[in-house]
Amino acid sequence: MREVNVVRARYLSHLADKLEGRGIPVERYLANAQVPRDLLEQPDAIISALSLLQFMEAAVRDTGWHLLGYEAGSVPIADHGPVGSYIMGAPTLYQAARRLVTGYKRETSITDDYIAFEGGMAWICITPTLGTREQREQIELYNLNILQQLVRSALGPDWVPERVKICATGEKVLAGIPEMTRLNVEFGADTTAVALPIEQLAAPLQKRSGLQEWRGDEQYQDGMLTLDTMNALRRLVETYLPYGPTLEMVSRLTGISRRSLQRFLESRGTSFSRLVEQVMLNRAIELLGDTRLPLKEVTRELGYSELAHFSRAFRRMTGLAPSAYREKTLQFQGERD
Repeated sequence: MREVNVVRARYLSHLADKLEGRGIPVERYLANAQVPRDLLEQPDAIISALSLLQFMEAAVRDTGWHLLGYEAGSVPIADHGPVGSYIMGAPTLYQAARRLVTGYKRETSITDDYIAFEGGMAWICITPTLGTREQREQIELYNLNILQQLVRSALGPDWVPERVKICATGEKVLAGIPEMTRLNVEFGADTTAVALPIEQLAAPLQKRSGLQEWRGDEQYQDGMLTLDTMNALRRLVETYLPYGPTLEMVSRLTGISRRSLQRFLESRGTSFSRLVEQVMLNRAIELLGDTRLPLKEVTRELGYSELAHFSRAFRRMTGLAPSAYREKTLQFQGERD
């Protein structure tokens, strides 16, 4: 049986609003996508992801507006209902990025969302996983705008990413966004992501009044629309970090053979050891951000028997010792205060 993919109605509503703002009627596109008009007034309603994809594709084909997705992504994150308040209520950029990754899983099942680290850089990734190239292009453009919004909420309106990865959008389409033409962009990548130096994750978010209230992090930990295999593996590895997760352990937990897991991870351009490193580094950044937590406690939480072992692994992946990262965090926060 094929997986049923769903998405919140708010994203189709954002597209419709942009079209109608240009005087373009949307009734025909809604009818083609089998979405009743009144669903646009119910942003938290669940609709088929195929409806969203069909709506986008037909609208772009008829209007020739290839930047529709990017323009729709300009809706302020704080205006994305409860999930927007959840994200923008975070104290630091890192926590906001983590909430974005978690929140997206509450909003749609057609993106792969995570934070990765490479050579002292942090990559915030939101990658479309469903649809034709043209459909994925519109989702990707939307996500690019969201990612820029998120980082600029901490680092200021003039921030530009160190690097950008694009998986679906062509160079010709991206050339229609002037600020993108001067960036270091990798086309045809396996993910949609923007990069920034790791230490900038400690930057505090600019606070905005009028955010909707949320009940706390726990309401976003359950009830995801779907949890695909890669995200499920990340969650399992994170849960078992204190116990030293191994391929054999995850194989038993999932009922999937070791070889099948290895093939799956290879198909996603990674390995089990690399997956564990990425999950560990995500968790380490989060724990180190709590300056009240002793480094020995951080070490235990991450499953290392000795601080020296953790320090060596952290330095290998980031170029910084854990203590140095924490010092940079405190310094950066002091400069922003």
